[in-house]
Amino acid sequence: MQHLEAVKQDFFDGKIKTQNLETELFRQVYGSDAAKVADACAAAAEIRCEYLEKKSGKTLSLIKQSKIDTSKLIGGETILAGIESKIGAALIPMGFAGPARICGQYVKPGEEIYIPLATNEAALIAGVQRGLKAITMAGGLKTLVHFDGMTRAPLLEAPDIYKAREFITFIEGNHAFMEELQTCVPDPFVCLVDIEPYQLGSKVFIRLIFKTGDAMGMNGVTKASAEICRYILAQRPDWKLLTISSNMCTDKKNAHINVLHGRGKSIQTEVFITDEILAKVFKPGVNGRSVEKVVFHKCYLGSNLSGTVSGYNVNAANAVAAFFAATGQDLAQVISSSSCFVQADAVDGGLHFMVSLPCMELAAFGGGTAFGTAREALELLGCAKRGAGIDDNASVRRLAEIAATAVTALDLNTACAQAAGYEMADSHVKLARGEK
Repeated sequence: MQHLEAVKQDFFDGKIKTQNLETELFRQVYGSDAAKVADACAAAAEIRCEYLEKKSGKTLSLIKQSKIDTSKLIGGETILAGIESKIGAALIPMGFAGPARICGQYVKPGEEIYIPLATNEAALIAGVQRGLKAITMAGGLKTLVHFDGMTRAPLLEAPDIYKAREFITFIEGNHAFMEELQTCVPDPFVCLVDIEPYQLGSKVFIRLIFKTGDAMGMNGVTKASAEICRYILAQRPDWKLLTISSNMCTDKKNAHINVLHGRGKSIQTEVFITDEILAKVFKPGVNGRSVEKVVFHKCYLGSNLSGTVSGYNVNAANAVAAFFAATGQDLAQVISSSSCFVQADAVDGGLHFMVSLPCMELAAFGGGTAFGTAREALELLGCAKRGAGIDDNASVRRLAEIAATAVTALDLNTACAQAAGYEMADSHVKLARGEK
């Protein structure tokens, strides 16, 4: 076996490609010992970081020392490192808020839920905590998960507009054809449940909707969509595949189709809070009417004037991003998952506060949820057990309820802080800068 320094020199000299470094170290230095996969990956990251230091003239000691093992051994020989060209890890401070009282379908009254949140923003966790305090004093937050599905939308080109329409007519309501297409899908945790076709000229967008169990499912539905397209086009040789993902899915972009049709999980939350609790938790003078005015003028009047797309909330993305970072979610999904509609209605004696999150894309299994601190965070939340099948996915639905609770608590808190005049600005200065 070669010495580590010899492999390192080969990499520096360009004899080993960066994507092959882990596998070459595993083979040449560690003798393909399955117990040494993590060691090979750690060594590869350190070598790359040293290479980057040499090339840039910068010291990257903290990055080099920060490690997380996301590796897998495939076929006894090839290592998948988790990401490409790994040099270390990025560290984000993590705190918690709670206990949260949730009256949901998957989180039951009486459970104490402590919510991990990873963020560099001072005041965010304190905001969630104060929102939870008001919700707990009000008896808890009602939660409802009412859509569960992941989408991918290939784009096909027909020979002409008539054949495009003929295919769409054939698809619509054709359950036998949908079952036929499901036979193309090899993954037992991916099941086609619906097809939404759209026509633009000779182009046919097929928005495929799948169940994906406890996984968020993007990789699974992409693979399934490719197999389905191969099957469709094998029967239609005069058709073409233009793209496997046409942006009608819609993935990692604000899109109203996700708001109307759902993507990932669609969640509703609701709580009634008395004026007495609002004044006690927040500030005297904060009441149902003052919060209603803030939410209407900020979230609807202001958002409409600015041209905001599905951002009719106070600061939902803050809670979503912190929750996603803590639990190992795909961070690019924050943009669509924070599509959020807040309602604050002044009623007799208090406030009826509701949050709608129509397209929260998250996972309890797969991707970054499988490793390190994210896995521990999911264990803390009671969301780490994978179900036995696509319909046995209580873990991810429970996770969706808890994520929505964090969003609701933060939006409630920040709306109330803004109803109290300058409090939001004053609290951020105090908590972030230590100024009075």
